[in-house]
Amino acid sequence: MMYPHQDDDDTKYAREVRKWAMKIPVGLGLCPWAGTATKRGLLRITTCDGDTPTAVSHVLEHEIKLLIDNCGGTTPPPLSTTLLVCPHVTTWVEFQPFDDFLQSIGKNNNKCMLPSGMTDLVTLVAFHPKFLRWHALPDDIGIGSTVQSHWGTFGKKSVQTATATIIETNNIAFGLRKVKVRFHNVDLFGSGVDNRNQEQFVPTDWIHASNEGCAPLPLSTRTQLPDNIMHQSPYPTIHVIVNQDLASLCIRDVSRVKRLNAQRMTKLGWEGLERILGKGDDMATEEQEAVHN
Repeated sequence: MMYPHQDDDDTKYAREVRKWAMKIPVGLGLCPWAGTATKRGLLRITTCDGDTPTAVSHVLEHEIKLLIDNCGGTTPPPLSTTLLVCPHVTTWVEFQPFDDFLQSIGKNNNKCMLPSGMTDLVTLVAFHPKFLRWHALPDDIGIGSTVQSHWGTFGKKSVQTATATIIETNNIAFGLRKVKVRFHNVDLFGSGVDNRNQEQFVPTDWIHASNEGCAPLPLSTRTQLPDNIMHQSPYPTIHVIVNQDLASLCIRDVSRVKRLNAQRMTKLGWEGLERILGKGDDMATEEQEAVHN
């Protein structure tokens, strides 16, 4: 069964997403893959006409195959990427169901139904009008505060929390998304983490209040970070990046991208980003250039 989709720029949805991409991810230099692909004429934007996650799954499979086939043999391909716009899926009006769909891909509870192994070839990034993942700490929690925090072991979040003190809140590499904490009880780091390493950078949503076993900090007390705007596209959109392209970047390159993104978001803030989104193309370009300087 064929699931309908329309190729690059054939729809108003694709045009709106392209305009947004030129202002935010590409225009502000936040996404090197989309930026390089745009310069080379290789940024593909396609619209899925289906109104169910199943329909999106089939179009997504088609788009991944196109990208992989474009790689061709063992020669490193030019950077290429696809934005799959999904404006008609009614269950994705809110961000969480859309994010759950993408997060399930490659797991046992895969809701996407992609062929086994295909998800190992690409990285999928979520864009959504209501994208919301990053919050600042509450005003009454900062450097010197004693909190409960999860810790990371080989990139995975611990189940438990441990008592820790916040020692840094605005690192140049992470902005306000992560804080540096010093754990009080290093004996908790038993499974793979060096016991001498008592300090870690952790996402702010890993931080709980000081009472052990308490719930995460309520979102009502926390400010939404402007970093969220980087992912707030006009319609639910899946960014498909070939992992071979990601592998071509060294760790230093990736760290540099993260550091610059954090600096630009801090410099612009909500007001600066909203000005760019609200201005015409020429005025937006002037503000984008100011951020790069």
